[in-house]
Amino acid sequence: MTIYKLEVVRTVQKNQEIFTGFLTKELAKSLTFCDHYPPAPNRLGYQRPPEKKRAVDFAAYLNKNPAGFVTPILLNARQKLDFIPTNPDILSPFGSIYIKEGHNLSIIDGQHRTIGILDYFEHGIDIPFLLFNCLDTEYEQDLFITINREQKKVSMSHVHFVGHKNDMLSELVIRLESDPDSPWYHNVNLVGARGTKRPVSLQSLRASLQELLQSGEVKMLDIEKQYQLAVDFWNVVAEVWPEAWQATRNSLLKKAMGTLAVSKLGSYLIPLVLNRETGVIDQERLRVYLKRAENVNWMSDGDFKGYSSRYASDMVKAKLDSLIFASRGV
Repeated sequence: MTIYKLEVVRTVQKNQEIFTGFLTKELAKSLTFCDHYPPAPNRLGYQRPPEKKRAVDFAAYLNKNPAGFVTPILLNARQKLDFIPTNPDILSPFGSIYIKEGHNLSIIDGQHRTIGILDYFEHGIDIPFLLFNCLDTEYEQDLFITINREQKKVSMSHVHFVGHKNDMLSELVIRLESDPDSPWYHNVNLVGARGTKRPVSLQSLRASLQELLQSGEVKMLDIEKQYQLAVDFWNVVAEVWPEAWQATRNSLLKKAMGTLAVSKLGSYLIPLVLNRETGVIDQERLRVYLKRAENVNWMSDGDFKGYSSRYASDMVKAKLDSLIFASRGV
């Protein structure tokens, strides 16, 4: 019977021995298994069966993303392992463990990363691990449930915030939030955090700007002019509906639904008030259009009570259209 030697670092948490180290692809294929449903002999079957797409996607992530690295997988040795310190004469965490051949290491977390590397990633790469030495299987299952139950996806606002240098719309939103001359100054939740008391997220305002700046004339402008156009537009909006804009609670105007509805309206109005030579909008003409709807009640118990979805923004925009353009022409 083959016995494999792994160089590791040893530590102890709550009297539980833990090792960290690396597995080659060959050793990972030989030693690890995922205890998924349906249970096999001497298995518990407590995990979901692996999904090929997730494994393939992870392999593609490693292959194409310069920042694509393998994070440690979480393992449990179902049989007790012996640890031999490198230097038995001194107290040291460095040493080796010896593992019998066979699938003896249960993957608690990281089955898709492991499968992606073993089956779909063609290059050689070592897999880092954190390995419990014979953790009770009840604790193993509980740890799996805890990891997956508490796992939260990163919000798209946070994604756009981190990648804003490669995304013009996210860059514009961040500038709107940080510019004291912007009506959105300190009013945007840039990373999707809870409890910020800011009415709109980066993701939502980004989607609104995408609508607002969608006309061909605007897309031809450089980023500085597009930014100033956005500032001027929202300044006029804030002037026309001051109560709703200044309200810190219960106003739909600065919520995702309201900003999207107004931006959809703005995408039609801006070409009507844009000076194509200077790339600047006529704020007074824009104000004239919007003031035709100045009596709209944007509060949560007002004209759009209960409206909250993207579809609802189309209904709000239709209401604004009827007030601004009905029997008036342009």
